[in-house]
Amino acid sequence: MQNNPNIYATFELLKKVWSLFLIAIYFACFMNEYYFPGFREEPLEGEAIYWKIQRLLFFGLMGLGFLTDVVQMRLDREKAYYYLFMSLILGGLSGIVGAYQYRFFATMFGATEAGNGEEI
Repeated sequence: MQNNPNIYATFELLKKVWSLFLIAIYFACFMNEYYFPGFREEPLEGEAIYWKIQRLLFFGLMGLGFLTDVVQMRLDREKAYYYLFMSLILGGLSGIVGAYQYRFFATMFGATEAGNGEEI
């Protein structure tokens, strides 16, 4: 296959957008833990919007992972399905990782819970 610069540019753009989606899903999980600390089966009042945003970002991340892998396969078939697999793993663990990131930063910087002013 010829080295087409448009394919490389597309691949680089998709990697950057994929990274932004990953950062966004971790941020959504971080903010969910900030406003509604703890894990639960049913969302609290107001928490459902965070869960919907996280689901939307997760499926967007999966779609971008698929598109990135399609472009990656055109460049090198040996590296196929890398981004789809990483989207599944990193996106699936985002709720846990985002929550523990918040708890780590809250402990390090002495943050308080949102709204009540008590230390965590």
